[in-house]
Amino acid sequence: MTIRTLAMALTAAVKLAISSPHAAEVDPALEQAVRTKVAETLVDPYSAVFTFDVVNEFEGGMAGKICGSVNAKNRFGAYTGQRFFYAGYVKTGNRCLVIAFTTIAMRFDPAMAEGSICS
Repeated sequence: MTIRTLAMALTAAVKLAISSPHAAEVDPALEQAVRTKVAETLVDPYSAVFTFDVVNEFEGGMAGKICGSVNAKNRFGAYTGQRFFYAGYVKTGNRCLVIAFTTIAMRFDPAMAEGSICS
């Protein structure tokens, strides 16, 4: 990643977002990048069930953040329930690179009701 690309992504974080909250609008490359990043944090990534709820794009769609939920099995084989996640990304050509990712120890509905993270 070049310094220019990183600078664009950081600049984008402070700009006004254009929301497109429909899961059908999520770029398949972005969806795969998020799934790959989440898999690094899960005990059983193959059991993961995702929702992609809010996509905020910056810099004409070249960077942004995505919010959603993931439900996956824990070490006991039981599903944990939907957990909120958000990720920052940049697009380079037809690829997406997740540059920041976190899950929050909060159930999905209260996190979305909070509104400040994904708005």
